[in-house]
Amino acid sequence: MTSLEQFGWNDTLAKSWQSLQAPGLKPGRVVADFGTSLKVAMPDFITAELSGKLAHYSNKQLVPKVGDWVAVHITDNNAVVEFILPRSGEIARKAAGNPTVKQVIAAHVDIAFVLLALDNDFSIDRLQRFLYQLSINNVSPVIVLNKADKTDNLASYVDQLDEFKLPILTTIANQGKGIDALIEMIEPTKTAILLGSSGVGKSTLTNHILGREAQKTQEIRASDDTGKHTTVHRELFVLPNGGLLIDTPGIRELQLWGTEEELAENFDDIAALALQCEFSSCKHGTDKGCAIQAALASGELSTSHYAAYLTMKNELVSLKGKTIKKAKADSAKAKKRSVFKQQKNLAREIRHDQYDN
Repeated sequence: MTSLEQFGWNDTLAKSWQSLQAPGLKPGRVVADFGTSLKVAMPDFITAELSGKLAHYSNKQLVPKVGDWVAVHITDNNAVVEFILPRSGEIARKAAGNPTVKQVIAAHVDIAFVLLALDNDFSIDRLQRFLYQLSINNVSPVIVLNKADKTDNLASYVDQLDEFKLPILTTIANQGKGIDALIEMIEPTKTAILLGSSGVGKSTLTNHILGREAQKTQEIRASDDTGKHTTVHRELFVLPNGGLLIDTPGIRELQLWGTEEELAENFDDIAALALQCEFSSCKHGTDKGCAIQAALASGELSTSHYAAYLTMKNELVSLKGKTIKKAKADSAKAKKRSVFKQQKNLAREIRHDQYDN
């Protein structure tokens, strides 16, 4: 017998539901998104359509995603998702190709396994971008080094990750090695997500965690004995131990969504050095008494670490500028529409007055 609690329903969500005062609606959790329809656990699985308002919502970040808790109206003929409950544990990024749109990948996530494959996929810079996005939404990260059989010097990779002070797991997904340690970290009713670029082994890992072929993988390439996943949608699975797992398509490029202030919290070592500069207006270049430049010169601060920080900071500064510009443009359009509407109403009133007279 299943219940909503098995899908993560808790006291916080129950209070949110009570405050909504939604008579005639029932809560459920989105477990799969197929574009035109959603698979929802209520706790039995149903297929539901989006309400007209949600389907045509211009703000796509407020449209239900996998992991979201939603309010559903059920009749004899169909089920319709009317709205979503407030989110927590959000996984998001800036939408590719759109300068000012936030793309939500999943919601109500407790723990994220960031996969780095030890073939040609290992990238500290990409890892830092994932960790930043996770930190601003209070999602606990775990680093997973997959394809550990592709290196003879595993310790060298682990050493590069010491600075992050995070749990590190090593796996060989296509052999099922290291799976048990990963499963133990996903507690009953808690939601985990697998993140990483295409081909790192997320779907193969998912299949071993579930103990069945839930996600398809492409044929093994003879050149490197590596399979590539074919996941095209996000889906939440219930694990045998009672935990919950979301598999996602590979993320080719993680464009940041957040603020400079949140980035400073993520790079607190650089923020601490900046406070030690002789002048508060220090630009951290050739300024006299710059603590950051001194730390770079002495080796206390890694040049690659600082370069990654600057790249991410510049990206967020650009995002802020574009967002402000769009907000001003939207405000001007709204004002123009308001004036036009007022003029139209005035003209209608004048015509009515002339007719009455």
